[in-house]
Amino acid sequence: MAAEQPVLGFIGLGEAAFHIASGLRRDGLQGILAYDKFWNVEPQSALVKQRAQEAGVRLVPDLAALAAEADIVLCAVSANLAVPLARECAPLLGPGKLYADLNSAGPQTKAEAAALIAPSGAAFVDGAIMGTVPGLGHKVPTLICGDGAQRLHDALAPYGARLTVLDGAPGRASASKMLRSIFMKGVVALLLETVLAGHEYQLEDDLLDSIAETFAAGPFLEVVNGLISRGVIHAERRAHEMDEVIATLQGVGVDATMSRATREKLLATAAAGYKQHFGGVAPKDFHEIFTLKT
Repeated sequence: MAAEQPVLGFIGLGEAAFHIASGLRRDGLQGILAYDKFWNVEPQSALVKQRAQEAGVRLVPDLAALAAEADIVLCAVSANLAVPLARECAPLLGPGKLYADLNSAGPQTKAEAAALIAPSGAAFVDGAIMGTVPGLGHKVPTLICGDGAQRLHDALAPYGARLTVLDGAPGRASASKMLRSIFMKGVVALLLETVLAGHEYQLEDDLLDSIAETFAAGPFLEVVNGLISRGVIHAERRAHEMDEVIATLQGVGVDATMSRATREKLLATAAAGYKQHFGGVAPKDFHEIFTLKT
């Protein structure tokens, strides 16, 4: 069994890599390496070495050593380094190797990284981590795609990794993460604007109760279907309502960035012609909005 285990090599031993490596090691994966550019740079090296010891990871001195020993190279640093590291690693890889980019980068960046790796003959994986790594570790839900996706799944799933393989070229997994962030990051900004303004009227808790009631009116997808379907029909009227919302926020000195953006989005939606396209009647399924070519 031990001889069949893949050797895993992390580029970077930051928070995400540390927690993923720790979990895999606890669940039985023995051969885990890491190269971190700060491994011998004080004061960062102290933390790198501590993490390596706690996770049972062996540090190597450079990328060449990592690529030579590892069957699977996992790049888990930051988005701005995805392409430079792919470029640096490509000459060190070869057929039989697998290079997985887990950075929180967009689909274009992942496609560029994949193109750099391709001439080496190594397989490529676009990985998108879809949850919080601390606490979940290697069991954090992760979408993967690319020519090495199934191989990565088969290699790490026996150790508890929650990898979902998507069909398609590199970029599709990361597109899911980036587009999910439109809502997940945007809703936080909307909530902040709502409660900050609500606080001026001592209404913040009442507002959240009202919002919760809306989303508890049925299964989430059913509620969302209604919100989107009616939203495209009534966009113009709601844009005018947002003028009053913006005036309300201005009246109490609360920043209205999100409300202004909502007004502009509603105006653009109205101008796209959904109301005319559907004859003023909300479609039963929000997927029908894609029949309008905007």
